[in-house]
Amino acid sequence: MSHLTPKVNRIIIKQSVNWHPVLLNIMSLAGIHADTLSFRKRGQAALWLFRKISRQYHIIYHLSGCSAPFCLLARLCGKRMICHWTGSDTLRFQGKRSLFRRMGIWVQRNLVDLQMADSEIIQKELKEVGIEAHLLRLLPKTILGKITDLPEQPVVLSYWNDKRFDFYNGPLVFKLAEDYPKVKFLIALATGKDLTQVPKNVHFLGQVSNMSDIYHKCTCLVRMPRHDGLSAMVLEAMAHGRYVIYNQKCLYTNFAEDYNSARQALEKILRKTQPNFEGAEYVGQNFNTEREALELRRLLEFAFGEITTDNPQ
Repeated sequence: MSHLTPKVNRIIIKQSVNWHPVLLNIMSLAGIHADTLSFRKRGQAALWLFRKISRQYHIIYHLSGCSAPFCLLARLCGKRMICHWTGSDTLRFQGKRSLFRRMGIWVQRNLVDLQMADSEIIQKELKEVGIEAHLLRLLPKTILGKITDLPEQPVVLSYWNDKRFDFYNGPLVFKLAEDYPKVKFLIALATGKDLTQVPKNVHFLGQVSNMSDIYHKCTCLVRMPRHDGLSAMVLEAMAHGRYVIYNQKCLYTNFAEDYNSARQALEKILRKTQPNFEGAEYVGQNFNTEREALELRRLLEFAFGEITTDNPQ
């Protein structure tokens, strides 16, 4: 792929609440500067392209696959595009190939300069529709976990946002809580609004500023979404020596594909007295933020040439 002009390229990240702090940390480790954009509506992102400030940036880093109309408009405005796929964003290309989906796939194949996937699972799903993506894991700082003793009384952690209760299999977690009324269940990010008949032993944490503190208070993580890559939360939990019940096959986690297998896994975990040392060792040996930072810099320089290390403001 040919290098851009001017020689030094500046990056703007189209912000994602969950992922942009992680990406900024990896970029910092790679010695790369980037700014962020935050928009509530698609139209606002499009209007930004016509503002004078947008001329400072030559590369738009889209956390997830960008929409076809935005990508087309950005290219017409002289921008180059990166798409970094992180999870359920690939669902837009699954199912019947409508005209809209076909157009989206064509745009991703032909107008995006650099495609990256957060996991092998996502990479494979993209390849199935003809999108070749480089593997680059967005590993959070908390991947460097400190192992502590399991809590005296078992505590189960799960996660969803208020709009995706069903997507993250909240009903399954509630059923586990009902079957284990003496076990405390913590739900990260969610506030519980609009939910009725919440089990008494379920506590909503809302937005959490320090997840390490939460992992130390827990025995295990239950993660059973409808779709997932290799979740960073799964790796974080193992890095902190916690057990995991997961509906993706991953070493040193407990695989569960439905309620019955999840209940059996939880019953087994509740008898544990020692942390998940094997899981922590596996994460420590195979997932490294500094290594991902080096790979990010290599990919960016290969695709675009020299990348700026300074702040244009």
